[in-house]
Amino acid sequence: MTEYNYTPLNQEAGEIRLLELLPRPFNAPICITLKITVLSRQNIPRFKALSYAWGNAQDRVKIHVVAGRRVQGVRSAALNITRSLAEALRHLRQKRQSMVFWIDQICVDQANLEERGNQVLRMPDIYSLAKGVVVWLGPESDDSEVAMEIFSKIGPDVTVYWDRNEFQVDPSSNFYSRDLDLSPEQCHSITTLLSRAWFERLWVMQEICLTEKRICVICGFSRISFVDLGNAIFYLYSFEGYWNTAMQGTLFVKSLRLWGIKASGANSLDWLLNQTKLHKCSDERDKVYAVLSMLPETAKAGIYPDYTISAPEVLAKLVLQPLNSQATLRMLGHASVKDRVPSWVPGLTNPEVTANYFSCADLNARAHAYSTSQGVLTVTGVCVTVAHEVKKDLPRIVPEDRMKSANVVRCFLTSIAGKEHSGSELSKLHTLCLTLCAESFAEKYMPPYPGWLSLKELNDYLTCLYKWLSLESAEPPELYPSTLKIIRHINRMIRGKMLFITTDGRLGLAPESTVPGDLVCVILGCPWPLILRPGSHSSHEVVGKCYINGIMDGGALLGELPKNWMLVYKSFPELQIYYPVLLDIATQGIHLHDPRLGPLPAGWRIENHKEDYAYNCFVNDTTGEATIHDPRLEPEALKTRGVDLREYRLV
Repeated sequence: MTEYNYTPLNQEAGEIRLLELLPRPFNAPICITLKITVLSRQNIPRFKALSYAWGNAQDRVKIHVVAGRRVQGVRSAALNITRSLAEALRHLRQKRQSMVFWIDQICVDQANLEERGNQVLRMPDIYSLAKGVVVWLGPESDDSEVAMEIFSKIGPDVTVYWDRNEFQVDPSSNFYSRDLDLSPEQCHSITTLLSRAWFERLWVMQEICLTEKRICVICGFSRISFVDLGNAIFYLYSFEGYWNTAMQGTLFVKSLRLWGIKASGANSLDWLLNQTKLHKCSDERDKVYAVLSMLPETAKAGIYPDYTISAPEVLAKLVLQPLNSQATLRMLGHASVKDRVPSWVPGLTNPEVTANYFSCADLNARAHAYSTSQGVLTVTGVCVTVAHEVKKDLPRIVPEDRMKSANVVRCFLTSIAGKEHSGSELSKLHTLCLTLCAESFAEKYMPPYPGWLSLKELNDYLTCLYKWLSLESAEPPELYPSTLKIIRHINRMIRGKMLFITTDGRLGLAPESTVPGDLVCVILGCPWPLILRPGSHSSHEVVGKCYINGIMDGGALLGELPKNWMLVYKSFPELQIYYPVLLDIATQGIHLHDPRLGPLPAGWRIENHKEDYAYNCFVNDTTGEATIHDPRLEPEALKTRGVDLREYRLV
């Protein structure tokens, strides 16, 4: 049987390929036809899109591509596909009726790099215009039918409010009492199913988020709606006693992110990259392209799928394109020395940089940086302090068992606060509260971030443990109902991080690869402080972003905020963002103007645009320049204030 040869698509005409899965018995050879058609808002053929995991690219089987709908007596050509997809087609195929699908592995000529790039651009149209999406989790195995039955019983009776991170159970449901009785075997079937490749595949995010049609999830011969599946997973995760290991918790968190992203939408490249770092794809370039496909055009930073350039070139574009077009270096917050050379390009798979927290250490200053062909990025910033002691001996994650978690937090307290119950030690305890969660508390958001931990909850919890520590009692005190919530919030922030102390006594969270002598720097254009490691020839490597108490609100550039003022993040629903503003605690007034800044330079004025009310626009009447970057934060102005700005050569 000859190999199938693809007929080229007319990309300008909006052509795509659709496959018709021909009816045959379950164990019969798989036969399909391929048809080229135009897909547009005016011409929408009836088809479903398949969302699945490719599986082992080397483990392939042949299927038959026939010239017409008749199978017997018709010459066919062979097409190699992965065994994983072949299993899906066999389970989806009907005995008497054909089905029409769009499936990337078959409908895109994978050997044609130009076509691959163009069809990736079409995927938002394909998944949004499809009649529905079918999710294939794989064949039955490891008691998957048990897990699917549990999901099917729970899901229809639970409603999840994803924007508030809460759920409600139908009062008439058998689960209304919140009593859940799962055997170890049932728990194993659930976690094993959540371990399947589909839940960690990055392209799934786009395939699910872009469709508003019904999504059917299939595992073997079991089916459930996508909505019910998400409801069931969310509900099960709320039970503390069943999922005590970090691995189990990660499985749930990674799975639930898909439903959270679909519910909230996304218009921030930075946010989506953080949410998808734990997800996988076979081609590293797709770590960028899959995320970009979910964003509006204005948020894509001028980067489009191009499989003719290398992965390092694509990742470098993530830094350089926003630098050139928006004067920002936000993407440095995703860099890590452990990932690659140069160290300043984003590391999109490193767990050290998965924690996402707001910071405004640079006060949205304009980036002053330039790159060279030798892979050097020269940036402007200030060294705030130096890493002195890193707490590598402390646990990296808090177990979700109450007794074990109490002992782990006890280690934190012993290391940082000591055993003496005094005013100064209680001050250290408060600093530890802020640091363990990188100041990501409900109180830092207006309105409070749904479902997030409050500073009071964590402070009460740590104070209780601190008193237990000072009494040197063997048994931990009675803990609060919110213990699980507290532990999960801490773990979200400290995963891949460790506590460290600087030479001037500050407490912070830094990447695990941080060593004494590393610099803590604020770089103009990057909202997070960065750990930089001095190298040869006055060069520096980016170790990763960090949290340092006292500088996340611009303190490194302008000093401390006046008493009763604090930086908070206000929600602007029209823009779908949280944006930093200043809160006068005494009056509860919200201000865009920073009281630490003096008057504007001559010729400059502030102009507020109705659509840009989340931030100020600065206009120079002499030159006509308009910018969102405050001219009082330009290098010369900062140097006049005594800020020791320097250039750092990042390699």
